[in-house]
Amino acid sequence: MVALVVACGSPQRPVAQQLPADAKLVDQTNSETFLAIDRYRGRVVVLDFWAGWCVECKRSIPQVQRLAAAYASEGLVVVGVNAGEKSSDAAQYARELGIDYPIALDPDLALSDRLGAGNLPLLVVVDRDGTIVHRAKTVDTETLDIVRKLLHSRSAR
Repeated sequence: MVALVVACGSPQRPVAQQLPADAKLVDQTNSETFLAIDRYRGRVVVLDFWAGWCVECKRSIPQVQRLAAAYASEGLVVVGVNAGEKSSDAAQYARELGIDYPIALDPDLALSDRLGAGNLPLLVVVDRDGTIVHRAKTVDTETLDIVRKLLHSRSAR
């Protein structure tokens, strides 16, 4: 089984952490519960952890939308992970903010807490093997470079 890995600790000595098997998200579209690792296996994914009350999230969402639009044709999957809000509230905020990429819900903060998304927003870039390779607050130059490299390294996929 492939597991997401989170780099924690100091930059010199990162410590790997596996995503617990019970860390589930809820699909905003159909309310189905799923494991992110299963749904996104084999794909380059950007998980954008956000909440409607988060001022910084509101500023970063247009950047995330541009990223999603620019690289969708190359296979990038961008998912907005709403951290802790009710489905109806998340849907309303997503409409108000004009989010047009898929939304997943983390109502109990099961995944958000495990990935350290307490200080929103948080962008997490996940490679095709399910390893978190980058974390950022916004779509910066480093994030773009990493996404491009991952998308263009099509090693047997």
